[in-house]
Amino acid sequence: MRRAALLALPLLAACAAEAPGPGGLGACAGPLTLRNEARLAVEQFYASPEGPGAWGEDLLAPGTLPVGGAFSARVPPGTRHVRVVFVDGSAAELAGLDLCRNRTVTVTGREIIGGP
Repeated sequence: MRRAALLALPLLAACAAEAPGPGGLGACAGPLTLRNEARLAVEQFYASPEGPGAWGEDLLAPGTLPVGGAFSARVPPGTRHVRVVFVDGSAAELAGLDLCRNRTVTVTGREIIGGP
């Protein structure tokens, strides 16, 4: 019985890491992949638990993401908001991202869609 309990500990720890944290923000962390299916290259990419006003650093800097390209970045735990800025200065945002379920975000036109 004790051996079974010890074997279950890593599984329980993994589940706890995926559980929502305080304030309803997901505690999930890890890489997030940005796919660019828009008509313009992406010049800046931001990910934040808090969203507008707290974007932090540009995760693409100093590069850009070309049309048809993909980029993977480590984002802060609890990330729920992403923003991209295109080379023409226009921007798109996605709020309410569930990082525990969505490890990929795709820019299509002027919107961002979350996916597995």
